[in-house]
Amino acid sequence: MSNRRGEIIKGILLAVGAVGLITVSVALPGLPAAFAPFFKNKRYTKQQVKRSLRKLEKNKLISVKYKDDKIELRITKGGREKVLLYNLETLRIPSPKKWDGKFRIVIFDIPQQFKKNSSYFSKKLKDLGFYKLQKSVWAYPYPCEDEIDFLKEIYLVRPFVRMITAEEIDVKQDLLKKFNILF
Repeated sequence: MSNRRGEIIKGILLAVGAVGLITVSVALPGLPAAFAPFFKNKRYTKQQVKRSLRKLEKNKLISVKYKDDKIELRITKGGREKVLLYNLETLRIPSPKKWDGKFRIVIFDIPQQFKKNSSYFSKKLKDLGFYKLQKSVWAYPYPCEDEIDFLKEIYLVRPFVRMITAEEIDVKQDLLKKFNILF
């Protein structure tokens, strides 16, 4: 798949995934214009968008129904899963201007049978900037409950992960230095 088609597919999938159902006019410029906000500053032709829609339908990521001069696009279960993966790629934790003085501690004990899930979960924590305190204990200074909740769902580790908000920790000075927090 070309980068261009990949971007069109990703844009359409994110658009349909955001609302679950989209009805779009087939008439020009309706089709490409409907998805333009989801494309990275590029214009695509109606034919390019239609090809991408066919590919998404063929891969069972969306369902497509034609009604008069409109197309009804609905996200499928597979499409929702793909959107979650796209969201995972772009997941970031915002840093507030002022630190609230608390650390978020993520701890987990994931059974051996879910070793891959555990590895992916740990890698994502590292990618997000968490600091590893121990093998399955990670720290972060900013609110991240929603992001951790999302990761627990994506990696299917919800029952094995806990989160603690702590005001004091014996390695506080090390963490403040690591996260470049002036306190």
